[in-house]
Amino acid sequence: MKLTNTILSTGALVALGIGMAITTTTVHADSVTSTAHESIYHLTTKDGWSNDLQSIVWNSKGKYYDLYFLHSKTADDPNEAGNQDWLHTTTKDFIHFTPQNSAIKADGPEAPYTWKSAWTGTVLVSDGRIQGVPKGAQVAYFSGLEKHDGGSQNVWIAWSSDNGRTFSHVLNNSAPVIDHSWNFTSQNKVDERDPAVVYWHGKMLMYTAEGSELGVYQSKDGIKWTKADPNGASKVGIGTYLQGISNQDSTPVECPVLRTMKMPSGKTKQVLFFGAKAPHVGQTTGTYYIVGHLDDNGLFAPETNARRLDQGSDYYGANFSGSADLNNASSTIKSMGWVGNWSYISNGVHNDESANSEFTKHLGSYSVARNLELGNAMSIKSTPIVGQGKEVKHYNSVSKDHPINGINASSNRPFTNGQDTNGLIHNLLDVPSLSVNKAYDLHFYNTKGNYRGRIYIDIWQGGDYVRFNYDPSNGKYNVKTRSGELDRGRNGQAASSYYYDGLLGNGNGYIADSGVKNQQSINLKVLTDKNSVEIFFPNGESYTVARFNTSQKQDFKIFTEDPTNGNRVDITQSNLN
Repeated sequence: MKLTNTILSTGALVALGIGMAITTTTVHADSVTSTAHESIYHLTTKDGWSNDLQSIVWNSKGKYYDLYFLHSKTADDPNEAGNQDWLHTTTKDFIHFTPQNSAIKADGPEAPYTWKSAWTGTVLVSDGRIQGVPKGAQVAYFSGLEKHDGGSQNVWIAWSSDNGRTFSHVLNNSAPVIDHSWNFTSQNKVDERDPAVVYWHGKMLMYTAEGSELGVYQSKDGIKWTKADPNGASKVGIGTYLQGISNQDSTPVECPVLRTMKMPSGKTKQVLFFGAKAPHVGQTTGTYYIVGHLDDNGLFAPETNARRLDQGSDYYGANFSGSADLNNASSTIKSMGWVGNWSYISNGVHNDESANSEFTKHLGSYSVARNLELGNAMSIKSTPIVGQGKEVKHYNSVSKDHPINGINASSNRPFTNGQDTNGLIHNLLDVPSLSVNKAYDLHFYNTKGNYRGRIYIDIWQGGDYVRFNYDPSNGKYNVKTRSGELDRGRNGQAASSYYYDGLLGNGNGYIADSGVKNQQSINLKVLTDKNSVEIFFPNGESYTVARFNTSQKQDFKIFTEDPTNGNRVDITQSNLN
């Protein structure tokens, strides 16, 4: 075991921006079970790498939820073909999770058309119509790479006889139930993955990701599939699922999921969730949703424009609870997403800020679960599910001239830090060397009228940071990030630059519109863990960003402009585990 201590100089810290506490980072031994990038209260893969969440399925026998996610137990590269399986865990509360086990093997049984790598798919409960499957048994439809033809993408089916723990009974003689090469499937003859399977009007529907399109298929027995629209291409095109958003350079579409949701008015709508990106409107890869209905053939017809489910750069490969029978509507469903982005994850992540260590062999965490509700305006509100905090601390509201409970009490510590568009920036909270596993409830308000002046939240781990700049007058905010662990990647500085520069360039990160503006009182919730920061607005918008520092300590800072001399903040801070 080789241990290295890395300390940033004071000069380097000042060059990076607002000063922070100097920390010592220990480089952990590199292994597939290293704890260097293991989250404290977020679900993390037990070993190797992980990404897409496969399904969140209520288990009526066990009275818990089954969760499945894509996993790769490999030495270096998470994309290594032939070594990807599904891991399984269960939860009753989305806070505690049972030990993980392999649910679908990376290698299929020896057969002419079996798979050599298991990719994203769907788990649902058989209602008795799936040929060869007992009623009530769990069934997995999953994509993967075919073993004997160079690795084409196809879709297979298997079922479980141990209550969803493993899927060892492969149907259709281990041959695909959807093959990319058939004349009615993938039009680009390359992409055929991420099957989303539901029950609808007496038959089964399958949506698959096919490059720029979603293929839509129907079946009576779950084995033989044909076009859902027998007289057309039976595809949902990019202009439909990304309606209202520039779709230039937005492909490929991935990870579709269909659910029926009930609004407070009692009306029900189908919601199509999917993974995509929209770089020409400043949006990196993420999870989107669009609300509408299915036409007579089962093809999605939008009634709204597409929107981000989470506005951040790192909420991808998401999946959802709720019924696989689209005749059953849910007022609330649960969602979790992979905290990551392929633009930097796959290029190597070091275990130290100076990027001198080997690339880590263990990485893959998920967001906290969120309750999703569809409002009458057909937009989704997201509310995080977190446990009861420990070591709870409350900080009283303060004015710009008085530090919170003496936190800034050092005689040579200024209460202002530069200025921005609305004058001086006042230091409201500056707490060094906190644990990373925190929940912050921040109540910003103004004693004279609407809150005016920007709000800044800076979160540092050594020299790495996530910096949040929010303007309550117009609802827009900017997020900037830096991670030294991404330097010197497999492709040089490309991954590090993508994380640092974002889609705005020059280190300016990303900009988004929360929709929360012109209010006297604003409540923000900030959840931090070693691998992530999640910010929740009171209207249900959220922003998730990955981070890669291995330190279990962070500095948390709050600043504000105060042009009216009436801005205040109340803070509740607690530990989560």
